[in-house]
Amino acid sequence: MSRGRTVRKNIAAGLGVAALALGVTLTAVAPSQAAPTEENLPGVPAPGSPADEWEAWAAQERAAAEATDWEADSEARGCTLQDVTISDEVDRDYNVAMGAPADLATHRVDLLEDCGDAATAVAGDTASRSAASGASTLALPSGNRCASTSGPGTMCLSKSGSRIYASWQYRGSGSVTGFLRIYRVSSGASGCPTGTTWLTGGTSTWSNGDTRTISKTRTSAGGYSAHIWKKVTIGHTDWGGVCSVL
Repeated sequence: MSRGRTVRKNIAAGLGVAALALGVTLTAVAPSQAAPTEENLPGVPAPGSPADEWEAWAAQERAAAEATDWEADSEARGCTLQDVTISDEVDRDYNVAMGAPADLATHRVDLLEDCGDAATAVAGDTASRSAASGASTLALPSGNRCASTSGPGTMCLSKSGSRIYASWQYRGSGSVTGFLRIYRVSSGASGCPTGTTWLTGGTSTWSNGDTRTISKTRTSAGGYSAHIWKKVTIGHTDWGGVCSVL
């Protein structure tokens, strides 16, 4: 690795379910706003394709993730990579969204990064400010976005190549525990709602300055939202998010 740093790379082989198998209760959930069904992007099997087509696609995507230079990937987004984990999982929400068999094994990438202010700069336009505050907008903004959250930090939602990334940088004191979740929402949604769950990250702990990122292969274009759910005494509470059309 460059600059004399050592980045730990973890390859997780076990299969897991991304949808909070521990059965925790989510509190203070914003009203859901589901996204319309979208066609899959080129290169992704059509909804309802045979299982062997999906399995071949998933294996190809996993091999591409293992071959990726994740340090360079972080640098391209203005961050410095500290750790990367590639995990196999059976994520029913992700599978259903793209019309794959519910038990298809895919992969998720989790990154621990050190991101500078430029990488998490909050856009100053009206649409971004409205999305960050929950005020109504005529439609979601498009492209890579960052927004300040009600919890002390910044949420970013972006796409690069064939992947979608959701990151949250913590700027508070002490440490917090929680998880990141990406939703599909209508591109005409107002504010930045939650919607149909697309991807759920694992439970993680943030210290001041930490940026944790989850990434998954993007299978269709449209509206997405990413939220940070903070662990509280009973369940989790939504600390805010950011929305965009990707």
